[in-house]
Amino acid sequence: MAKLTTYTGQWTRAEAAHLLRRAAFGASNEQVTTAVTDGLDKTLNQLFTPLPKPTPPTNTVDGSKWIPDENQVWTKTAVISDPNDTSTSTAYDLQKGNGFYNGITKSWWVKNMIHAPVSIHDKLMLFWSNHFATQMTTVQNGIFSHNLLSYLRANAFGNFKDMARRVTLDAAMLRFLNGNSNTKGSPNENYGRELQELFTIGKGPEISQGDYTNYTEQDVRAASKVLTGWREFGQRDITVVAGDKDLRDNEPKNPPMFADNPNVMFITNNHDTADKQFSVRYGNKVIKGRTGVNGGLEELNEMLDMIFGQNATSQYIVGKLYRWFVNSEITEEIQRDIIVPLATELKQSGFVVGPIVRKLLASDHFFDAGIRGAQLRSPADMVIGLMRTITTWTPPTDPTQNNRFYQSFVGTLSALQMDLNEPDSVAGWEAYYQTPDFYRTWLSTATLPLRNGFGDALLVNNNTLGRKPILDTPEFVKAFTDVSDSLKLIDHINEVFFAVPFSVETRLMLAEEVLMNGGRYYEWADVWDAYFTNQTNVPARNAVKMNLDRLFKYMFRMAEFQIG
Repeated sequence: MAKLTTYTGQWTRAEAAHLLRRAAFGASNEQVTTAVTDGLDKTLNQLFTPLPKPTPPTNTVDGSKWIPDENQVWTKTAVISDPNDTSTSTAYDLQKGNGFYNGITKSWWVKNMIHAPVSIHDKLMLFWSNHFATQMTTVQNGIFSHNLLSYLRANAFGNFKDMARRVTLDAAMLRFLNGNSNTKGSPNENYGRELQELFTIGKGPEISQGDYTNYTEQDVRAASKVLTGWREFGQRDITVVAGDKDLRDNEPKNPPMFADNPNVMFITNNHDTADKQFSVRYGNKVIKGRTGVNGGLEELNEMLDMIFGQNATSQYIVGKLYRWFVNSEITEEIQRDIIVPLATELKQSGFVVGPIVRKLLASDHFFDAGIRGAQLRSPADMVIGLMRTITTWTPPTDPTQNNRFYQSFVGTLSALQMDLNEPDSVAGWEAYYQTPDFYRTWLSTATLPLRNGFGDALLVNNNTLGRKPILDTPEFVKAFTDVSDSLKLIDHINEVFFAVPFSVETRLMLAEEVLMNGGRYYEWADVWDAYFTNQTNVPARNAVKMNLDRLFKYMFRMAEFQIG
């Protein structure tokens, strides 16, 4: 039976590693040991402590700043604090193209994920970027895309309803889903549809054509009318800024309550001021049309109150969080005993997400044996997880090589079908919604060889990236106890890198057929001791490294390694 009661069972390395793997992409051997010592509650406290705001990314070529500070405004060629003083400009070089700056943001993001302390913060940020999905290549503005990611990170633990409001009026989202072209004379229904279908309440089973259980096509049209009049205020088309007026439209810039997003404005002449009639799914709600500079915001707030007043909205987001952190399969029992109670609590608490996720990850259900290994590792879980777990590497000090180093992980994620901030569609990555395959979509005849190749590459030099092997196997295993015992060594590697324990037969096979290349398992002690007692002995070290490299290469290719 699925239970939300707090887990009180045994707390060993296996339980600690399971929690850190799911919540923080993984953890080093030392971090797992610390979690065991700290216990579940203290470890959860650390995981749910928000991380400080990272330093914004800079131009990787010359180190120049390109992310605007608060209260800076746009001109045609730069972002400046004072329109009469170009010395305050922020260098955003249009000639380089948005792809250049998007690439910087992605490598900055990967670097933060790899080096962050033990925390759920970055994994929640990745969740929100997939939930409120945009595509950088469609947005075509590096600053807009970075600012949305920065907001999602800052509010990762926060209020889901507030996030829905803020993202609705985000410059990147207005571009991505055509909200900037949604006017009373030419309505665009893209965002009005996705706000309901993907971002808040979800469709539910389709009852009849245009009736999706939770909302109808009438509601899509009404929502789109509520959302008329908003547009982004950006470098693409702004020539002159004077005071608080955009001289092209002769309209005031965004109202004061949008000071956290200075790239959005409301054009009153483009807003549909008629009443908006919603369907029986929302109790035949009528939102009265408003006028004036705050009219659009007031209508949006009333519409969000209506949507978030439905139980289906909180159940929808809890279900998505469950699939992200726990398991793709949501049975009737899980829906009844896990999703509905958490959704009720979420709604009653005012839609603050952090405590709900913590309760889920602290539950008996989360630590059930059937949940461990129930996920197929996402590319981020594998790539970021390995880099966080392995501790025998340092990044290149040369700025150019350092940049290439982190960009290489961006490229790997993209090749594995998890291009950051470029999901398959507005629905996000298929692994989190596409029934019945879900996580299995990460594996294909194209991606499995690439996964194997990434594991192999960690064991060798890469002169192009200016690095030695990421995984120096003799150095890595020295942190373990009883390394000379091949079976205990394999058990320890199993705990750190794998979600499920090996069988007795698998342990012996790995010790004899792989580590010792056909020898007996107890012969490893002589090989290890010859090196460990004299670590300056190059031939002895090479012998140990050859055996260990063969073991790790094999283990990273095992089917068991693909699950988490």
